[in-house]
Amino acid sequence: MPQKRSSKSMSGRGTRAVRPRARSVKKGSAARAAAPEPAPRQGKGGLGSLETYTRLLLGERQRLRQELSEMEEQQVKTHEEKPVADVGGGYDEDLVDVASEAFEREKGLALESTVQGLLAMVEDALRRIRAGTYGVCAGCGQPIDGNRLRAIPYARLCIKCKEREERLRSAVR
Repeated sequence: MPQKRSSKSMSGRGTRAVRPRARSVKKGSAARAAAPEPAPRQGKGGLGSLETYTRLLLGERQRLRQELSEMEEQQVKTHEEKPVADVGGGYDEDLVDVASEAFEREKGLALESTVQGLLAMVEDALRRIRAGTYGVCAGCGQPIDGNRLRAIPYARLCIKCKEREERLRSAVR
């Protein structure tokens, strides 16, 4: 059994902590551990991953379609219950009420437009799966990180290309 080192040196000048030795790491293994997980590929073992992403995307498509139909039903109900106010007409409504109704209609239309955009991205991702290009960045052609695809299964750009796109978009504003 190895002997423990004394916390005091032989000369009694002070204490000295003993650090455990770090285990040696094989060359390249740290780089492999930190490397991003590649996008799913068809073929041996990869098909299960594509099926998982397909299920995620199909579930998201169903959810978005349901949300759109609920929004449309709500707009029809609101429109039937209360027709659009005419500021210059015979209605005895306050201008604030008219503005409030217009704002709510615009907000509903903006939300509907956002959901339609997401639905289009999901449909595009399902097309890319069928075409065999799912998980490949549309900007640089490199594989998209698996963690990114799990978070945003309809992502078409890798993180670097998406950051570049966001920087360009903010520079234009």
